[in-house]
Amino acid sequence: MRNKTNLIGYPIVAIIAALITYYCTREPGPGIPTDAEQPEEIISFKDAVQLYRTYSVNRSCVIKTFEGKRDGTLDSLCPTNRKPDPNFVPSRSFHLSDTFLSQYIEYIKKITPDSIAITGYRLYLGNYPDAPTFEDGKPIPDPRRNTVFIAPTTLLGGGDVHRGYTFFDRNNDGRPEVVFLEDILDELGSGGLGALNEKVHPKVNTASFFSFLTTTQEHQSTIANDLGSYP
Repeated sequence: MRNKTNLIGYPIVAIIAALITYYCTREPGPGIPTDAEQPEEIISFKDAVQLYRTYSVNRSCVIKTFEGKRDGTLDSLCPTNRKPDPNFVPSRSFHLSDTFLSQYIEYIKKITPDSIAITGYRLYLGNYPDAPTFEDGKPIPDPRRNTVFIAPTTLLGGGDVHRGYTFFDRNNDGRPEVVFLEDILDELGSGGLGALNEKVHPKVNTASFFSFLTTTQEHQSTIANDLGSYP
């Protein structure tokens, strides 16, 4: 019986050893980079788990409490006209498809004039209104949920802050001008989007951008949203 076991076991061990040797020593297939350096921003799986769990304890539970019930303390700290939804589940992740990323970066390069040096892309945190549509009538995919929107960045005036930018036809005259998100978003206040037309960036001469931007599109926005969220 022992000899019979060996006759069965040895071939299996030999096959497994051969497979391990093959997969460990084979040349990479086409399209697999062999000299790609790991970015400094790469973190370990354990670090990612720690980040996720820390968010669960210190952020996600707060959001769920805010959306799920209202009391005097919450109303005084964060006034809102939203009705409580005890079944609300906070978003925990967002999906960016490879196709979207490639198409988005190509689009940004196409509509950005050479006078603007693209230095990167910034993600901004947002929250969908508790409404079926935005103010411009576009449907809201997931009311009340957190979301992110993305915009390209550039350096302004020799500074070291990478500012998100887009193009906005402030006067509705077919002459869009560059707008830096950091200089506008926090200044709108209670005036909402209507106050955007009143904001003028004193540091930017937008004349150089007019000859590049076409008027065939209603918007020359660089900002992307509608990212798939989970849950």
